[in-house]
Amino acid sequence: MKKIISVMLLGLSVSAFAGPISPIEGYQTTNHTKDELARFWKKVKNLEGKMKGKDCFKRANIWSYTLNRHDGVKAKKVFMHYTNKFNHEIDDMGRSGAGAVFGRLFSRNKGWDFHVAPAVTVDGVDYVLDPHLRKKAETTEQWVEFLTERGEYRLKIRHKDLLKDLKKARRRLRKAIENKNATYADVADSRSKVREIEEKLRYLGLTENPNQKIDIKCKKITHIMEFDANQYTEWCYYQETSMYYFGPLQLRLLNYGDINQDLRLPVTDTAFHTQEYFNAGMSYTYDRFDREQLEESLDEFTAPNRPDSIYEL
Repeated sequence: MKKIISVMLLGLSVSAFAGPISPIEGYQTTNHTKDELARFWKKVKNLEGKMKGKDCFKRANIWSYTLNRHDGVKAKKVFMHYTNKFNHEIDDMGRSGAGAVFGRLFSRNKGWDFHVAPAVTVDGVDYVLDPHLRKKAETTEQWVEFLTERGEYRLKIRHKDLLKDLKKARRRLRKAIENKNATYADVADSRSKVREIEEKLRYLGLTENPNQKIDIKCKKITHIMEFDANQYTEWCYYQETSMYYFGPLQLRLLNYGDINQDLRLPVTDTAFHTQEYFNAGMSYTYDRFDREQLEESLDEFTAPNRPDSIYEL
Protein backbone atom coordinates (compact mmCIF):
# COMPACT_ATOMS: atom_id res chain seq x y z
CA MET A 1 0.00 0.00 0.00
CA LYS A 2 1.43 3.34 -1.04
CA LYS A 3 1.17 6.37 1.21
CA ILE A 4 0.26 9.46 -0.80
CA ILE A 5 0.86 12.48 1.39
CA SER A 6 -0.60 15.82 0.44
CA VAL A 7 2.00 18.61 0.42
CA MET A 8 -0.60 20.95 1.88
CA LEU A 9 -1.09 18.68 4.89
CA LEU A 10 2.62 18.41 5.53
CA GLY A 11 2.75 22.15 6.02
CA LEU A 12 0.15 22.08 8.78
CA SER A 13 0.65 21.26 12.42
CA VAL A 14 -0.78 18.03 13.77
CA SER A 15 -2.35 20.08 16.55
CA ALA A 16 -4.44 21.94 13.96
CA PHE A 17 -6.68 18.88 13.54
CA ALA A 18 -9.36 18.08 16.08
CA GLY A 19 -10.61 14.71 14.92
CA PRO A 20 -9.91 12.78 11.71
CA ILE A 21 -9.17 14.45 8.39
CA SER A 22 -12.12 14.58 6.02
CA PRO A 23 -11.63 12.56 2.80
CA ILE A 24 -12.99 15.52 0.87
CA GLU A 25 -11.19 18.32 2.74
CA GLY A 26 -9.82 20.95 0.36
CA TYR A 27 -11.17 19.07 -2.68
CA GLN A 28 -13.13 20.94 -5.32
CA THR A 29 -15.25 19.23 -7.96
CA THR A 30 -15.51 20.64 -11.48
CA ASN A 31 -18.87 22.08 -12.50
CA HIS A 32 -20.60 20.84 -15.66
CA THR A 33 -23.70 21.27 -17.81
CA LYS A 34 -26.65 18.93 -18.34
CA ASP A 35 -25.36 18.16 -21.86
CA GLU A 36 -22.01 17.14 -20.41
CA LEU A 37 -23.77 14.99 -17.81
CA ALA A 38 -25.57 13.12 -20.61
CA ARG A 39 -22.23 12.51 -22.32
CA PHE A 40 -20.59 11.32 -19.09
CA TRP A 41 -23.49 8.94 -18.44
CA LYS A 42 -23.15 7.45 -21.91
CA LYS A 43 -19.43 6.93 -21.34
CA VAL A 44 -19.73 5.13 -17.99
CA LYS A 45 -22.69 3.07 -19.24
CA ASN A 46 -20.56 1.90 -22.16
CA LEU A 47 -17.80 0.90 -19.74
CA GLU A 48 -20.31 -0.89 -17.51
CA GLY A 49 -21.37 -3.01 -20.49
CA LYS A 50 -17.85 -4.40 -20.67
CA MET A 51 -17.60 -5.31 -16.98
CA LYS A 52 -18.49 -8.34 -14.88
CA GLY A 53 -20.30 -6.28 -12.29
CA LYS A 54 -18.76 -7.73 -9.13
CA ASP A 55 -16.89 -5.02 -7.20
CA CYS A 56 -18.53 -1.60 -7.08
CA PHE A 57 -15.37 0.14 -5.79
CA LYS A 58 -13.39 -1.04 -8.83
CA ARG A 59 -16.10 0.13 -11.22
CA ALA A 60 -16.30 3.50 -9.47
CA ASN A 61 -12.53 3.85 -9.71
CA ILE A 62 -12.46 3.11 -13.45
CA TRP A 63 -15.37 5.43 -14.18
CA SER A 64 -13.87 8.28 -12.16
CA TYR A 65 -10.42 7.84 -13.68
CA THR A 66 -11.73 7.67 -17.25
CA LEU A 67 -13.85 10.80 -16.88
CA ASN A 68 -10.91 12.61 -15.33
CA ARG A 69 -8.40 11.53 -17.94
CA HIS A 70 -10.51 12.24 -21.02
CA ASP A 71 -12.84 15.01 -19.87
CA GLY A 72 -11.00 16.69 -17.00
CA VAL A 73 -13.80 15.80 -14.58
CA LYS A 74 -13.03 16.04 -10.88
CA ALA A 75 -15.78 13.87 -9.45
CA LYS A 76 -16.73 12.89 -5.95
CA LYS A 77 -17.33 9.36 -4.81
CA VAL A 78 -20.38 8.67 -2.68
CA PHE A 79 -20.15 5.72 -0.29
CA MET A 80 -23.25 4.08 1.14
CA HIS A 81 -22.39 2.24 4.38
CA TYR A 82 -24.73 -0.43 5.82
CA THR A 83 -24.39 -1.08 9.55
CA ASN A 84 -24.28 -4.42 11.35
CA LYS A 85 -27.83 -3.64 12.48
CA PHE A 86 -28.93 -3.44 8.84
CA ASN A 87 -27.00 -6.57 7.88
CA HIS A 88 -28.31 -8.67 10.77
CA GLU A 89 -31.84 -7.39 11.32
CA ILE A 90 -32.79 -6.73 7.68
CA ASP A 91 -30.52 -8.70 5.35
CA ASP A 92 -30.49 -11.76 7.64
CA MET A 93 -33.95 -11.08 9.16
CA GLY A 94 -32.55 -11.52 12.67
CA ARG A 95 -31.16 -14.97 11.94
CA SER A 96 -27.56 -15.93 12.66
CA GLY A 97 -25.13 -18.72 11.78
CA ALA A 98 -26.35 -21.31 9.26
CA GLY A 99 -29.85 -19.84 9.43
CA ALA A 100 -28.58 -16.53 8.08
CA VAL A 101 -26.60 -18.22 5.29
CA PHE A 102 -29.49 -20.37 4.11
CA GLY A 103 -31.93 -17.52 4.61
CA ARG A 104 -30.02 -15.37 2.12
CA LEU A 105 -29.75 -18.25 -0.34
CA PHE A 106 -33.46 -19.01 -0.32
CA SER A 107 -34.53 -15.36 -0.37
CA ARG A 108 -31.91 -14.48 -3.02
CA ASN A 109 -31.22 -11.32 -1.07
CA LYS A 110 -27.87 -9.76 -1.94
CA GLY A 111 -26.70 -8.00 1.18
CA TRP A 112 -23.95 -5.37 0.97
CA ASP A 113 -21.60 -3.92 3.54
CA PHE A 114 -21.20 -0.85 1.34
CA HIS A 115 -21.78 0.49 -2.14
CA VAL A 116 -20.00 3.31 -3.99
CA ALA A 117 -20.35 5.26 -7.21
CA PRO A 118 -18.96 8.52 -8.61
CA ALA A 119 -20.89 11.79 -8.60
CA VAL A 120 -20.36 14.77 -10.90
CA THR A 121 -21.47 18.34 -10.20
CA VAL A 122 -23.96 19.94 -12.60
CA ASP A 123 -24.90 23.58 -11.93
CA GLY A 124 -23.96 23.11 -8.29
CA VAL A 125 -25.94 19.86 -7.82
CA ASP A 126 -24.28 16.45 -7.50
CA TYR A 127 -25.49 13.62 -9.74
CA VAL A 128 -24.47 10.01 -9.08
CA LEU A 129 -23.45 7.90 -12.08
CA ASP A 130 -24.30 4.26 -11.32
CA PRO A 131 -25.32 2.44 -14.52
CA HIS A 132 -24.81 -0.90 -12.77
CA LEU A 133 -28.00 -0.26 -10.77
CA ARG A 134 -29.80 2.71 -12.32
CA LYS A 135 -31.07 3.76 -15.74
CA LYS A 136 -30.06 7.39 -15.48
CA ALA A 137 -27.99 9.81 -13.42
CA GLU A 138 -29.66 10.73 -10.13
CA THR A 139 -29.07 13.30 -7.41
CA THR A 140 -27.24 11.97 -4.38
CA GLU A 141 -30.48 12.09 -2.37
CA GLN A 142 -32.38 10.09 -5.01
CA TRP A 143 -29.61 7.50 -5.22
CA VAL A 144 -29.43 7.07 -1.44
CA GLU A 145 -33.21 6.76 -1.26
CA PHE A 146 -33.13 4.02 -3.90
CA LEU A 147 -30.50 2.11 -1.93
CA THR A 148 -32.79 2.04 1.13
CA GLU A 149 -35.77 0.56 -0.76
CA ARG A 150 -34.51 -3.03 -0.47
CA GLY A 151 -34.20 -2.59 3.29
CA GLU A 152 -37.65 -1.03 3.59
CA TYR A 153 -39.22 -3.92 1.68
CA ARG A 154 -37.54 -6.52 3.88
CA LEU A 155 -38.29 -4.60 7.09
CA LYS A 156 -41.99 -4.63 6.17
CA ILE A 157 -41.80 -8.43 5.98
CA ARG A 158 -39.96 -8.54 9.32
CA HIS A 159 -42.60 -6.27 10.85
CA LYS A 160 -45.42 -8.55 9.70
CA ASP A 161 -43.64 -11.67 11.03
CA LEU A 162 -42.95 -10.07 14.43
CA LEU A 163 -46.57 -8.97 14.84
CA LYS A 164 -47.69 -12.50 14.05
CA ASP A 165 -45.21 -13.91 16.59
CA LEU A 166 -46.35 -11.37 19.19
CA LYS A 167 -49.98 -12.38 18.74
CA LYS A 168 -49.09 -16.04 19.24
CA ALA A 169 -46.90 -15.29 22.26
CA ARG A 170 -49.65 -13.29 23.96
CA ARG A 171 -52.15 -16.07 23.31
CA ARG A 172 -49.80 -18.60 24.91
CA LEU A 173 -49.33 -16.27 27.88
CA ARG A 174 -53.09 -15.98 28.41
CA LYS A 175 -53.47 -19.75 28.29
CA ALA A 176 -50.62 -20.19 30.77
CA ILE A 177 -52.20 -17.68 33.18
CA GLU A 178 -55.62 -19.36 32.89
CA ASN A 179 -54.19 -22.87 33.26
CA LYS A 180 -54.46 -23.87 36.92
CA ASN A 181 -51.83 -26.56 36.39
CA ALA A 182 -49.27 -24.19 34.89
CA THR A 183 -46.21 -23.54 37.02
CA TYR A 184 -44.74 -20.13 37.84
CA ALA A 185 -41.89 -20.95 35.44
CA ASP A 186 -44.37 -21.65 32.60
CA VAL A 187 -45.99 -18.23 33.04
CA ALA A 188 -42.64 -16.50 33.43
CA ASP A 189 -41.30 -18.07 30.21
CA SER A 190 -44.40 -17.01 28.27
CA ARG A 191 -44.23 -13.49 29.65
CA SER A 192 -40.52 -13.30 28.81
CA LYS A 193 -41.22 -14.27 25.18
CA VAL A 194 -43.83 -11.51 24.86
CA ARG A 195 -41.42 -8.97 26.35
CA GLU A 196 -38.63 -10.11 24.01
CA ILE A 197 -40.74 -9.51 20.90
CA GLU A 198 -41.96 -6.14 22.19
CA GLU A 199 -38.36 -5.06 22.81
CA LYS A 200 -37.33 -6.19 19.34
CA LEU A 201 -40.11 -4.11 17.78
CA ARG A 202 -38.93 -1.03 19.70
CA TYR A 203 -35.30 -1.66 18.72
CA LEU A 204 -36.30 -1.80 15.05
CA GLY A 205 -38.37 1.38 15.36
CA LEU A 206 -41.58 -0.58 14.75
CA THR A 207 -44.97 -0.24 16.40
CA GLU A 208 -47.92 -2.62 16.75
CA ASN A 209 -49.69 -0.79 13.94
CA PRO A 210 -49.61 -3.25 10.99
CA ASN A 211 -50.04 -0.30 8.59
CA GLN A 212 -47.04 1.61 9.91
CA LYS A 213 -45.10 3.40 7.17
CA ILE A 214 -41.56 2.02 6.91
CA ASP A 215 -39.11 4.76 5.93
CA ILE A 216 -35.40 4.09 6.43
CA LYS A 217 -33.26 7.24 6.51
CA CYS A 218 -29.48 7.22 6.11
CA LYS A 219 -27.54 9.99 7.80
CA LYS A 220 -24.75 11.85 6.03
CA ILE A 221 -21.35 11.59 7.72
CA THR A 222 -17.92 13.10 7.16
CA HIS A 223 -15.74 10.36 8.68
CA ILE A 224 -16.09 6.59 8.49
CA MET A 225 -15.45 6.57 12.24
CA GLU A 226 -19.01 7.86 12.69
CA PHE A 227 -20.29 4.75 10.92
CA ASP A 228 -17.94 2.44 12.84
CA ALA A 229 -19.08 3.81 16.20
CA ASN A 230 -22.81 3.32 15.57
CA GLN A 231 -23.14 -0.20 14.23
CA TYR A 232 -26.20 -1.08 16.31
CA THR A 233 -28.04 2.24 16.58
CA GLU A 234 -28.50 3.29 12.92
CA TRP A 235 -29.39 1.50 9.70
CA CYS A 236 -27.01 3.19 7.27
CA TYR A 237 -24.89 6.22 6.47
CA TYR A 238 -23.61 7.89 3.32
CA GLN A 239 -20.33 9.72 2.89
CA GLU A 240 -18.73 11.91 0.22
CA THR A 241 -15.03 11.63 -0.63
CA SER A 242 -12.70 12.84 -3.33
CA MET A 243 -12.48 10.58 -6.38
CA TYR A 244 -9.11 9.25 -5.20
CA TYR A 245 -10.31 7.05 -2.32
CA PHE A 246 -10.63 3.42 -3.37
CA GLY A 247 -12.72 1.77 -0.64
CA PRO A 248 -13.46 1.50 3.10
CA LEU A 249 -9.93 0.28 3.81
CA GLN A 250 -8.45 3.56 2.57
CA LEU A 251 -11.07 5.57 4.48
CA ARG A 252 -10.15 3.78 7.71
CA LEU A 253 -6.44 4.25 7.12
CA LEU A 254 -7.26 7.95 6.92
CA ASN A 255 -9.07 7.78 10.27
CA TYR A 256 -6.86 5.45 12.29
CA GLY A 257 -3.58 4.85 10.48
CA ASP A 258 -2.36 1.31 9.86
CA ILE A 259 -3.59 -0.36 13.07
CA ASN A 260 -3.29 -4.11 13.60
CA GLN A 261 -6.85 -4.86 12.51
CA ASP A 262 -8.72 -5.79 9.34
CA LEU A 263 -9.64 -2.32 8.13
CA ARG A 264 -12.11 -3.68 5.62
CA LEU A 265 -14.43 -4.15 8.61
CA PRO A 266 -15.85 -1.59 11.07
CA VAL A 267 -13.46 -0.50 13.83
CA THR A 268 -15.89 -0.67 16.75
CA ASP A 269 -13.24 -0.48 19.49
CA THR A 270 -13.44 3.16 20.61
CA ALA A 271 -9.87 2.92 21.91
CA PHE A 272 -8.90 3.65 18.30
CA HIS A 273 -11.28 6.65 18.07
CA THR A 274 -8.76 9.06 19.57
CA GLN A 275 -6.60 11.93 18.40
CA GLU A 276 -3.50 9.73 18.56
CA TYR A 277 -4.87 7.51 15.81
CA PHE A 278 -6.42 10.41 13.89
CA ASN A 279 -2.95 11.95 13.72
CA ALA A 280 -1.52 8.65 12.42
CA GLY A 281 -4.15 8.73 9.68
CA MET A 282 -2.72 11.99 8.33
CA SER A 283 -0.15 9.93 6.41
CA TYR A 284 -2.89 8.33 4.31
CA THR A 285 -4.46 11.25 2.46
CA TYR A 286 -4.95 10.59 -1.26
CA ASP A 287 -4.63 13.48 -3.69
CA ARG A 288 -4.17 11.45 -6.88
CA PHE A 289 -5.17 8.07 -8.29
CA ASP A 290 -3.08 5.15 -7.08
CA ARG A 291 -1.80 3.23 -10.11
CA GLU A 292 -1.81 -0.14 -8.33
CA GLN A 293 -5.45 0.32 -7.40
CA LEU A 294 -6.31 1.30 -10.97
CA GLU A 295 -4.54 -1.76 -12.36
CA GLU A 296 -6.42 -3.91 -9.83
CA SER A 297 -9.66 -2.29 -10.96
CA LEU A 298 -9.10 -3.56 -14.51
CA ASP A 299 -10.08 -7.02 -13.21
CA GLU A 300 -13.67 -5.78 -13.31
CA PHE A 301 -13.66 -6.02 -17.10
CA THR A 302 -14.69 -9.23 -18.81
CA ALA A 303 -11.72 -11.09 -20.30
CA PRO A 304 -12.30 -10.08 -23.96
CA ASN A 305 -12.63 -6.40 -22.98
CA ARG A 306 -9.89 -6.13 -20.36
CA PRO A 307 -7.32 -3.45 -21.29
CA ASP A 308 -3.68 -4.43 -20.87
CA SER A 309 -3.03 -1.18 -19.03
CA ILE A 310 -4.88 1.76 -17.53
CA TYR A 311 -3.36 3.86 -20.32
CA GLU A 312 -5.62 2.04 -22.79
CA LEU A 313 -8.77 3.29 -21.09
